[in-house]
Amino acid sequence: MQAQVDSLAIDSLRKQASRVLQTSDSLRRAWDVQWKKSDSLRIESMFLRMRSDSLQRAAQAILATIARLENVVPDTLNSTRAPVIFDNASNRKVEVAAKTVRSAKVATGKTVSDSLTAHVMRFKPDTGAASFYAEQFHGRKTASGEVFNMNERTCAHRWLPFNTLVKVTNLANGKSVVVRVTDRGPWKHARIIDLSKQAAKELDMIRAGVARVTIEAAPRPTKPD
Repeated sequence: MQAQVDSLAIDSLRKQASRVLQTSDSLRRAWDVQWKKSDSLRIESMFLRMRSDSLQRAAQAILATIARLENVVPDTLNSTRAPVIFDNASNRKVEVAAKTVRSAKVATGKTVSDSLTAHVMRFKPDTGAASFYAEQFHGRKTASGEVFNMNERTCAHRWLPFNTLVKVTNLANGKSVVVRVTDRGPWKHARIIDLSKQAAKELDMIRAGVARVTIEAAPRPTKPD
């Protein structure tokens, strides 16, 4: 009798596990669709900005031509937006990335737009608040799998690819440090980067705890010949 009860309980648990796995698989498929859709939207938004920049330059050229014909000082468009893309090589990177996401050949979990936006950030720095984390997380594993060492120059960023080098500049004193992305965060909406204690020291922001900074993706140093 007991054996029959145990068998029924096991069958019930198996069915429960099967339902949970089916739900998990369904959520995973939905996540993959949304992930790739967001990737595509970010790439397409870059295209819109690039086209806008191109039209701005064309309009400036027309105004300059009019000024030469009228022999007056040329008018300028009232725009403070810096171009997102500066050269043909960058344009080609965007076009290749767009072709990749449109073909739906992006591997699950891979985000093309993150790497591309990191490239764009070499030309267009981001500005916002930086914080730092230290003793409480020292020795723990980061999102990348590395062990966090507060005495190294590392950082957490929400989406920049792991191992991206980021130049951080404290706007209050002009001090800069280059850090490597090893973790995800910060999760407070108003902050754009979370620094290791060593990086915060070099920016002289330990006492304040939070500092207004600019961050830009830094090119990797070339090896000497």
